[in-house]
Amino acid sequence: MDIFVVGGDRRAAHLARLLRRNGLDARAAGLEKCGLDGVAFAPLEKASEAEWVLLNSPLKCELAEKSFGFGQLLTHLKPGARLIFCGPRIPPAGLERFQVYDVTQSEEFLRDNAELTAEGALFAAMRAQERALMDCACLVVGWGRIGRALTERLVALGARVTVASRSERGMRLAQSRGADAVETARLAEALPGKKLVFSTPPFPVLCGEALKSVDPDACLIDLASPPYGVDIETAHQMGLRAWREPGLPGRYCPESAARALAKAIDEIRKGGGEDD
Repeated sequence: MDIFVVGGDRRAAHLARLLRRNGLDARAAGLEKCGLDGVAFAPLEKASEAEWVLLNSPLKCELAEKSFGFGQLLTHLKPGARLIFCGPRIPPAGLERFQVYDVTQSEEFLRDNAELTAEGALFAAMRAQERALMDCACLVVGWGRIGRALTERLVALGARVTVASRSERGMRLAQSRGADAVETARLAEALPGKKLVFSTPPFPVLCGEALKSVDPDACLIDLASPPYGVDIETAHQMGLRAWREPGLPGRYCPESAARALAKAIDEIRKGGGEDD
């Protein structure tokens, strides 16, 4: 067996099917409830026969007929097994007897994933309100990969966009894309009048005093990884509409997310001695 896909969401199911269509002997465990044709399944113990094992960190079994844990998988792996972790967190410690790879170390994959995340975020925003994006004043907090991708899309759709960045360079780049810009330290000054607020940095930015400047009818969408950017509990206590949108590519466009992941996996396999 070339590749064994262990657990995950619909992105993983699409990936297993795509790899098989690309001529690989790809099978899966923990995806039995995915509902996709063309996915070949195998019991967990077959992981010992795979050249490569793909999984998430932490391991997810939301589509499994019978859930299992990471420890159960490890019991079926031989020393030296090649594990490819597909995010969202870094691989766990204690895997010294295996060869461990991490797709989140690929800059191309991170860019692709940011583009898909931005598209999913716009879908979530449009679904949550009754006005067009071209009729919205938006605030994007952070000028990382996701912040850039969001800003470019919002500007292209005619939204009035302000970007909050910690750096002068980030503010200049945001302005070059057609947005206004403000220092993150002055975030509270930029919040009034904004109907959509996207938070992208993985640290608290929209909490405490800053939340007092949010319009009552605004939507706060937290796209950050832990420890997150929005104090959701406080926002709800203030009567604000705030929520997190984790794992957007896997939820909103799993087939496209699988294609981005397949590219990264192909590069790892080429560099990791697939013909050894």
